[in-house]
Parts: sequence; C-alpha cells; structure tokens
Amino acid sequence: ESPSKVRTLAAQRALLRRLSGNENSINPLLLTLAQNPDKKLPARVAALYALTQQAVNGDSHTALVAEVAKLTADPRLQRFVLRALADAGLDRTYDGKTVAPEAIYQTSLRSTEPRTRLEAIIGATRQNMLNLAPQIADSLGNDDPVIAHTAFRGLAMLGAADACFAVLDTPDSPPAKRLGALRALMRMHETKVVDGLISRFGKTSEPADREAILSAICRLHFHEGEWKGDFWGTRPDTRGPYYQPETWDGTAKVAACVKSALDQAAPAEAAFLLREMFRNRIEFDGGMERLLEIAAGKPEMLSEVVAQLATRKRVPAAGIPFLIQAAESDGPKPMLVQAVDLLQKTSSEDACLATLKALETLALADHNDKYFDIARKAFLNGPELENHHQLLEELAEKMTGADSKWADAGLLALAARTIGSPESRELSQKAIDHGWETSARRVQIIGAIAASGFRGMDEEVLAAVNDADPAVAATASAAVKALNLKPRAKDETPLVGSLSPDKVVAAVMEMKGDVSVGKQMFSRQTCFACHAVTLEEVQKGPFLGTIAQTYARDVLAGNILDPGKTIAQGFATEMITLKDGSQQMVFITLESAAEVKGRNIAGQEFTWATGDIAKREKLPGSMMPPGLANSMTTFEFASLLDYLESLSKK
Repeated sequence: ESPSKVRTLAAQRALLRRLSGNENSINPLLLTLAQNPDKKLPARVAALYALTQQAVNGDSHTALVAEVAKLTADPRLQRFVLRALADAGLDRTYDGKTVAPEAIYQTSLRSTEPRTRLEAIIGATRQNMLNLAPQIADSLGNDDPVIAHTAFRGLAMLGAADACFAVLDTPDSPPAKRLGALRALMRMHETKVVDGLISRFGKTSEPADREAILSAICRLHFHEGEWKGDFWGTRPDTRGPYYQPETWDGTAKVAACVKSALDQAAPAEAAFLLREMFRNRIEFDGGMERLLEIAAGKPEMLSEVVAQLATRKRVPAAGIPFLIQAAESDGPKPMLVQAVDLLQKTSSEDACLATLKALETLALADHNDKYFDIARKAFLNGPELENHHQLLEELAEKMTGADSKWADAGLLALAARTIGSPESRELSQKAIDHGWETSARRVQIIGAIAASGFRGMDEEVLAAVNDADPAVAATASAAVKALNLKPRAKDETPLVGSLSPDKVVAAVMEMKGDVSVGKQMFSRQTCFACHAVTLEEVQKGPFLGTIAQTYARDVLAGNILDPGKTIAQGFATEMITLKDGSQQMVFITLESAAEVKGRNIAGQEFTWATGDIAKREKLPGSMMPPGLANSMTTFEFASLLDYLESLSKK
C-alpha cells in the first residue's frame, strides 16, 4: 500500500479503461472496483486513477465527480481521491460550467490524518481554490513541518494575501502561524502586499513582530528576473534569494520603507535590519556605515561585522579597524580566519601586524587545525604581501618573538614567488640570506620554515641539524621532524625541459617520487596562486584536491606539460574587453546577471558590472602557460604527481 506501489499499479488504467466501449460515460467496471471495500487497496486505487483519467463531458462529468467524491467517505481511500481529482483536473469547464469539488477539499483540510490534509492543501492549490485559502491558512505552523511548509507555499501560489493578513491581524495567532503567513506574503510580488506589510509594520511596537515583518519586506525588494540565456555559466552566483534579482513595481516602496526604518531604528533593530538587507542584497549608501556605527564598542558584534564585510566587493577604510580588532581577539576561529583573509586585501601596516598575531593565536590553538591552515595560506599568498616587505624585514630583524617569526615566514614566501614585484622578491631573499648568517636569526628563520610549512630550504634545514650552535641544531631537528624531511640523494635525473613530452610522461610513469618533495615543488612553482587543494580554501582555478580521481597519472602529467590539451569545464580563458577599451585575460570565477568576477594568471581578482563589458571572447588556449615544469627534474616532476595523487587519498 505504499504510494510508489499504488502509482505503479495505476499504470494499468489504460488497460482497464478499454474495458468500456464508451468514453463519454462512466466506466461501470472501474467504478465498481474502486467502490468495493473488500478489494485490496492497490487495486482500488488503480481503478480510481483509471476512472478519473477518462475524458467525459457534460452530465457524465458531473456524475463522475459526484461518484468519485463519495469515495472520500472511506478513510483509506480519501487521500488518493484528493490526489486523483487534482491530477485529472476535474475543475475544468465542461459545457460552459465548472464543476469543482470544493466541498470535499474543504472537509479534508480539517482532517487529523497528516497525509490527507497534505493532499487537500496540494489539490486545492493546484485547482486554484482561492475560496479555501482561510482553511489552508489554518495549517500554517502545523506541528508537521511538511504540512506547515506546503501550506505557506500553497497560499503563496494562490496569491491569498487576504487570508495571510487575516492571520497577522488576529491577536492570538500563534507565532509559528504568523511566521508561515509572512513566508507566504514575502513570495507575493504585488503592490497591495507591500502596502499591507508596510502599514502593519508602522502600527506594531512588538520587537519580534517588527523584525518578522521587516524580513518579509526585505524579501520583496527584488523579484526573480526572466532568464533570457545571456548569463549563467558554470560559475553562477547562487547567493540567493534570487538567481537574477531584478526590481519591480514595488521596489521603490520597499527601499523607502527600509531606509526609513534603518534611520529611525534602535541599535538592536538596526543590526537585524542590516543583516536582512545584506541577506537580500539590498544596498544603498550608508548601510555599511550604519552597521559600523552600531558595532563600535560592541565586541559581541564583531562576528557580524566581519561576516558582512566579507560580502562587500571592497573593504571600506572604516571597516579595517574592526577586522584588526577581530584578528587580535580570542574570538571564534572562523571569525579570525575570515578577518585574516579580508586583511590581506588591504595595504594597511596595522592589518599586517594584526595578521601576524592572529596566525600565532591559531597556531597555538592547534597547529594542524584547518582554520590555521586557511589563515596561513591567506597570509602567505596575499596579493598585498609584497607591499609589506619593508615592514616584514624590520620586524624580522628585531627578533622579538612570534611576530618576528611570522615576519620571516612572509619574507620566505615573497622570496619564493615567481609572480609579482621582482624588487620585493629580491629584497626579501637578501633579507633571508643576511639573517641566515647569524645563529640567533637562523633559529628564527628555521622556526618560520617549520611554522609556515615552507619547502624551499629543505637542504639548508637538513644541514643545520649539525650546526655548531646547539640552539640552531635543536630547532633544525624539530623542523625536520615537523616537515618530515629526509636527506635526499643527489638528483641526477634529466630536466623536464630537456626531454620531449612523451619521454617525460614515460619516465614519470615508471618513477616513484617523494610526496614531500612534490609538496615542495607545488609551493616552489607557486601552483597555490591559481589552485586550491582543500575545500576550505578560497576556490580559484581547477580544484586539485581530487584531480587524481579524475585523471590517470599519464593524462595528468600530459595536461601539466601541455595545459591547453584539456581545459577543465568552467575554466576556459576569456578576454574581457571593457567599454573604456581596457582588457583583461581571466577565467570566470562567479557570474550573475549584474556582474562578472574573474581571476588572472597572477591570481588577481576583478569584478565588473555586466553593463561595463563591451565584449567577451573565449580563447582557445589555457591561461596556464606551457613550460612550467621545464625547470624541474623528472624526479621532482614525478614527486609533484605523487603529491597530487596523495591529496585524493586524504
């Protein structure tokens, strides 16, 4: 008697229907079978569905509705009758009149049997029985979440605003029922609904009611635009509540109400309203400024401020002090990580110093924690890091503790970069080389190597185990253990660039590399600038965490040697030409009807309004240039493949 079995048996209706030779009269065999309580329920339901699918007109239709409606007297058959009538559309017009069985739906909407009530809501909605909206509204806030959800969705589809407002206007309506009514109203894009909500918002002083109504009003600011095929690639903007938010006739009224409410709201209500505005992507001048004004001096609001700043295209100057405060706090790890990530987009020295403090806080909590790993990568790969090389040099030379250690970690990362400013790279390398000359600084640099996971000085760290200075030797020994370093035999394998691609692939298929060396190659070649290896990281180019599950070793090797050979879906290179004539070669990271985001080969992110784009042209090649592996030995290349394969096993 499960629904799936019943519906499967209903497929026999065509055969059963042929037992009657007259399509304009009720099939007596089917009706008799459906009415017989001694027959098995699946057979009766099959007959019911076959019966209600008959094409009958006029008086025969009226009679059929009457006979089928009688079957609701049997509790076992009631829910199936409701569904069968709705499926068959027996509210259609026949001979100029509509015969809609509203009475049985009205009765069933009061049923205590959950499935029967559910089918009554669905059937009444599908047959546009607006008269039954008040009865459907009685199921709002029902203890059964499926019934409660279906009720507000049904009212929204019917556009039953009056029934929903009646719930709001009834003083003793339970909170869950009021919430259901508002959820239905926020899906009705009609000016009378906006007017009704605004009017009621102005008349209530109860904080919970005001917030609930504000939430519904904000949801009505936009509506879903019509998709015309001019956007929606493989990187759609899925923030919601609409994929393509567009203004409509009620937008101006909503915006005016929201702005007025924000200007007059007490801090608590203003904070709530701002959350709803950001959630519904409502932006106007002064919104973020008001949030920062409210949050000033309130540490408990730091998480909220950081989360909202993360939704902005650019970090406003007024928001930087809050991010610094969050990074220097002992707050929750997700907040610290988000603050660190945002601070890397600013050129503030204070932001850099706060980042160093946050890194040490996270490292002390758990050096193997995923949050620490995300924050560490955000700092070491930050686009503004090269602008801080002078600050990092000065701080590292002071050797005052954790901050100096992380400053050296930043210098190590800058010295190893193959992109960005050559000046910062050279100066950072000089600072490291100079620091390595003294024992005390050597200890600090080795500590930075261990803390940051830097793999560009493995040989130096291994050699330092035998340093004459006991402190250097002890620190190096600890680093060797932390990084799992092993002395390497002399690598005499040929350079990748000296062999043809097919010979390189053949070599690495036979060769066993070293995962730790491969991780070092991944860092040395700055693969991290365009690729993430964990889902917690900001996703950039093709995700490599499971790449070995997608491509076999030989195919993966070939794709690295010749990046244009296979281009992952969604990562085709595009040339974006703006109306001002400027161009940028990127792959698209996020796309909506309003804007396009892209990332270039240097890891820089760009955001353009769609209206500012004059032309988008897909290029045949990959943004990843060929020859990136040429400077590796075949052993190092095999090790890189081993490392990528190891990621899929975690």
